[in-house]
Amino acid sequence: MSSPARQVRAGQPAPRRGGSAPARPARPPRRTVLAPLPASGAGVRTPARLPTTRAVPRRRGAVGFLVLSTVVVGSMILGLVTLNALLAQSSFRIEDLEQRISVLSQENLELTHKQATLSAPGRIAAWARRHDMRLPDEIQFLHVSRAVPAAPAGAADELARVERELERLLRTGG
Repeated sequence: MSSPARQVRAGQPAPRRGGSAPARPARPPRRTVLAPLPASGAGVRTPARLPTTRAVPRRRGAVGFLVLSTVVVGSMILGLVTLNALLAQSSFRIEDLEQRISVLSQENLELTHKQATLSAPGRIAAWARRHDMRLPDEIQFLHVSRAVPAAPAGAADELARVERELERLLRTGG
């Protein structure tokens, strides 16, 4: 069961329960004064107006901090959205490349099988028989001597022209 509430006298701070925070001073009670009597003659009590206070403008530091924090948080959000878009784009590209790799792997297998089929010795022998080709009865080897290497094609014509020109010059004497 709970204990009854304690009464607090006007002008005294309210008792605090536990905690190590220092007690704040109590707010002064409102004063009531008698207003001038209205024409009916009944006394009406109204709270006295405290002196009006001007609104204290915010300090520049608080406004600057607000602007700075807004810019930082906004740029962080923009960065996260951009990073998310780049990751999504990369994942789509990776998926497309994986699909292309699987298609090219399948095509490589098909081409390898086709190459193996076309280069089979039995198939080549059958093609040669259809085109009246046969193995030679006797194999002959030709040996070329290692004498002077032959001039390239067309060089003999040039050499002959130079020799004729040289002979003409020798006949004429100069």
